Amino acid sequence: MKKRQLTGRGLLVAGVLSLGLAMPAFAETVEVKMFDTPAKYVPDPVKIKVGDTVTWVDKGDTVHTATTDPTTAPDPSWAVVPKGAETWDSGYLNSGDTWSYTFKVPGTYKYFCTTHVKEGMKGEINVAQ
Repeated sequence: MKKRQLTGRGLLVAGVLSLGLAMPAFAETVEVKMFDTPAKYVPDPVKIKVGDTVTWVDKGDTVHTATTDPTTAPDPSWAVVPKGAETWDSGYLNSGDTWSYTFKVPGTYKYFCTTHVKEGMKGEINVAQ
């Protein structure tokens, strides 16, 4: 009978399986589009896991933002991050621009567009463990 040798990735998989550990899941990237008429984020809400990234893409003809900064919110309840998480702000995105953020803390994030919040442009991201 011929013996097979495990090398590289095979050793890693064999070692992980022999220890009874699960293989790590790969992080994902979710794209959120920003539109002008009506002013909105699509999809909304977004459900992701810790370590995943959201990339916002301005698909409109006007400037958009995505922020959780409560100091720029007409109503502070529109800008919420879970305990232990940092606030974030995309800055101004022109048509076609993108901005990404990787989520490290589980919980619910509420964000808005500073230029279109009066038109109701608000979003939510739910981050699971």
